[in-house]
Amino acid sequence: MDIVVIVLASFFTAILTFFSGFGLGTILMPVFAIFFPIEIAIALTGVVHFSNNLFKIMLAGRNANKEVLLRFGIPAIIASFAGAFIGYIFLKKITLRFIQVLVAVMLFVIALGLGAGII
Repeated sequence: MDIVVIVLASFFTAILTFFSGFGLGTILMPVFAIFFPIEIAIALTGVVHFSNNLFKIMLAGRNANKEVLLRFGIPAIIASFAGAFIGYIFLKKITLRFIQVLVAVMLFVIALGLGAGII
C-alpha cells in the first residue's frame, strides 16, 4: 500500500507542477518523509524533480522560444552554480540562530508589505 501512495503522490504532484511550475518539493517532500528517512526523502524528491524536468523538455521543449532560452536559461545555469558555491561558503559560517532571525525578519517585512498594500 505504501508504494501506491508514493507513486500516486509523485504522479499527481508532477502533473500539478507541469501546469503551475512549482509545488513539487512542497508537496512531495513531506509525503516521502513519511515513508523514508529524511536524507532519502530529499534525494528521492530530487530524482522526481529531474525526471519531471526531462519529461517537460521532451513534451514542450520544441515549442520553447530559443531566444528566451538563451537569454535567461544560460545565465540562470551559471548563476545557480555561483549561488551554490557562495551558499556553501556562507553556510559554514552562519549559525542556526542567524537563519531563524533572518526568516523572522523577512516574514515580518512581508506581513507589513501585505498589510500596507505594497505587496
